[in-house]
Amino acid sequence: MDVGCASASGNRYGDINQDYCVIQEFYAPGEIPKGHQQTYITAVLDGHGVLGDKAACYAGKTLVRHLLSSSLRNRRLQDMHGEAEKLMTAAFAKGHTAALALYDDPPRQIRYGGARKSMATYTLEQSNGMRVYRNGSGPERLLEFGCTCTCAVVQGRSVVMANVGDSLAVVGTDTGSSYASRTLTVRHNGHMPDEAKRIKETYPGLVTVKDGPNSDGYMCVVSGAWQGYELAVTRALGHKHMADYGVLPEPYVASFTAKPEDCCMVLASDGVWDVMDGQEVVNRVMDAAGEGKTAAQAAKMLVQDAVDLGINSPSGEADNTSAIVVLYP
Repeated sequence: MDVGCASASGNRYGDINQDYCVIQEFYAPGEIPKGHQQTYITAVLDGHGVLGDKAACYAGKTLVRHLLSSSLRNRRLQDMHGEAEKLMTAAFAKGHTAALALYDDPPRQIRYGGARKSMATYTLEQSNGMRVYRNGSGPERLLEFGCTCTCAVVQGRSVVMANVGDSLAVVGTDTGSSYASRTLTVRHNGHMPDEAKRIKETYPGLVTVKDGPNSDGYMCVVSGAWQGYELAVTRALGHKHMADYGVLPEPYVASFTAKPEDCCMVLASDGVWDVMDGQEVVNRVMDAAGEGKTAAQAAKMLVQDAVDLGINSPSGEADNTSAIVVLYP
């Protein structure tokens, strides 16, 4: 099995890349228990808000450390049944807590994509009892942030996976004459009926959900101190104030065993999924593999293709973009 990752900043937020992409081997060379296989912890986190890059990094590193020190060590995933899912949920909780710690001592000044492709320096100030970042000319940036997260522990063809937000994962299957894809995670936004219902019923009059067929799926605060604040996802790690309006850190969790005909798995941030569907992603990855490229090379190619598609789109914008590719033998 070959595993690799790649990440690029795109052009939407200047030179800032708020994604955090990591592959962590569980065992050092020579430490793999007899009869076991190497275990990989893979995660893609996409930060949003003024400290989104730090939120993604803090959450991702903490989540991985928790899994590395857990009872996964020296165990077979296929034998752990529901235990692995509970460990994954606990790891997400640890990552959420780590990101929340940023609110206790935020940096006084930051660089941020103030006008799309241009960067500006922002200073932390008080405004009507709220902490905001200002740069003197552009709009205020509220001190509110978080990150999406898709994480998979991979041991051979056994996988336990979890996600919050819109960083997703797909698995590709070799059908003999072509490739097929199936999505392994869920996209937590207003277009997910259960999420839209949860927020509408729990926070009536406080939050609206743009869940119409031609809407973007965002949730929007319509009253209170945070009136006008919009968020693309209904679940994420690191949100402090939006937790009062329905944003949850609890992940979707699932385990599965890749079939013999499954040939690849791809985890990616929405920089990929906004310009490609699962079928196109699998086709591109397997075309690269067919050319003899490694998983890391396939991931780099996929990320660059997604960035190019964004730049050449009508908006001319490419989001922060990251991908992890797993190639099965």
